[in-house]
Amino acid sequence: MVAIPAVLLLGILKGVLVAVLVSLLLLIRRGAHPHVAFLGRIPGTRSYSDMERHPENEADPGVLVFRVEASLLYFNVEHVRDAVRRKIRSAPGALKLVVCDLSASPAVDLAGARMLAAMHAELMAAGVRLRLVQAHAAVRDLLRADGLEDRVGHLGRRISVADAIDEFRG
Repeated sequence: MVAIPAVLLLGILKGVLVAVLVSLLLLIRRGAHPHVAFLGRIPGTRSYSDMERHPENEADPGVLVFRVEASLLYFNVEHVRDAVRRKIRSAPGALKLVVCDLSASPAVDLAGARMLAAMHAELMAAGVRLRLVQAHAAVRDLLRADGLEDRVGHLGRRISVADAIDEFRG
């Protein structure tokens, strides 16, 4: 959309450069403000998906499940943390468990790991447990190296959202 008017006004080279810069800015903005999906159980299954897209999904009482649909990196952790905090404050009833589904986060840097650790500490102080599930291998390695597995529980590759909720309730 930007390329056509930019090329017409500025010429081919300058127009294409403007379009490239706008594209890069849009990519950075999208990376800095990823979608944080809050999940509910698909009726009749053990699978979870975005409740905003599928309002028929069922919320588990006392449980908040979220999925960050991007890598957790230094430039987006504040956005993610704030989105989760807002949802926790607006949750009906008392929360007992927060589950972070990392299946859509192919990478987590040290800032992301520290944000998860801080979230764990905040939730524990409020009497709420944090559970991390479905992390990719490199993400599990980083979280283990940062000592997060010792605090939140095993980061097994086969633990699903439903498994974490069953384990908590069981």
